[in-house]
Amino acid sequence: MGFNGLTLIIIGIVLFFFQLVNFISIENMTPELERAQVLSAITSVIIILIGFLFKQFKSTIGEKIELKGDNNFIFDSDIPNEVIDELAWGSEAILTSTAAATLLIHNDGVNILKRGIISNSNFVPGETCMRAINKMKLISLANTKFYPGKEEFHSFCPDIPSILIVPINKKAFILIGGWSAKCFTKSDEKWIFNWSKKINDIFLKNNI
Repeated sequence: MGFNGLTLIIIGIVLFFFQLVNFISIENMTPELERAQVLSAITSVIIILIGFLFKQFKSTIGEKIELKGDNNFIFDSDIPNEVIDELAWGSEAILTSTAAATLLIHNDGVNILKRGIISNSNFVPGETCMRAINKMKLISLANTKFYPGKEEFHSFCPDIPSILIVPINKKAFILIGGWSAKCFTKSDEKWIFNWSKKINDIFLKNNI
């Protein structure tokens, strides 16, 4: 049995049962024993509560799903080497250090990079992506199952459970899909957004 919320609940119940049996078996109760029993009971209850909280926290994170597509790395060969080197480094870092399964970088009507589990279809940004770059604000779709405009991302990666749309500038953005719902942390979002600023500086330097 793995160590999880249910394990903590069972441990807490067992400890509470033992201290209860111990309390019943005591013939002469002293103030010291009484304090020890109270502390033991409180400790058992706290362990049980932590188990319930841990179990609830784990239940909010979706399970990893099997995505449709090929694991590949495609990029626009016309882009300068300095730009490709940066995009290759950053995309690899995102795919290996976060729960990202797929990544796409779109610039001025062209998908200049696709990496991870990718679709053979040509992705065309819709309303949600346009809103992200128009407002220059990261948009997080923690669970696309309940998002009414999820059809926009079908050509990105079918049935992708979670998505980050990170604007680079007014014509470019990073699209990231996760293996499961609610899989990206605030730290993930922060450093990816900061990386997008670095990409923009490199784009400007190379007149992209």
